[in-house]
Amino acid sequence: MTPFASVALFKRAGKLTFKPPRKERSDTATQARKSAIRFWRGNIGGDDVLTRVIVVREFGGVLEISERGGAVGAERPWTEYSLDLATASQAPHLAACMKEIGIDAVDIPPPVPDVLVINGFTYRREI
Repeated sequence: MTPFASVALFKRAGKLTFKPPRKERSDTATQARKSAIRFWRGNIGGDDVLTRVIVVREFGGVLEISERGGAVGAERPWTEYSLDLATASQAPHLAACMKEIGIDAVDIPPPVPDVLVINGFTYRREI
C-alpha cells in the first residue's frame, strides 16, 4: 500500500494558508481523493474558505500530486501532475505532506543529469 497524504489550502482573513496534513489510509488514488475531499470539506470551519484540496504520494522518487478546487456545489475535475522531490520540498504545504508520509527533504539524492562525460566518453540517458 502506497501512503497518501492530503492537505487543504484555504483563505483566512484574505491570506492563503493550510492546516497540518493528514495521512490517507487508502489502497488506491481514487479512494484517497474521495476520502480527502470529504474530510477537508467537513473540517474547515468558521470564516475559512476552502480553495483547494491536494493529495500527494511518492512513487519512484517522484511526487505525484492530485489537486481539486474545494468549492461546494461545483464539481471540478482532479488535476494530476508530478514534481521531483527537491522542487516539491520548496512549497511549504507539499513539504509538510512529504514529512507526513516520511520523506526527508535533506536525504533527497541529486537529480541525474541527461548527459555525462567521464574520461572523454559521453553517456546519454534515454528518456
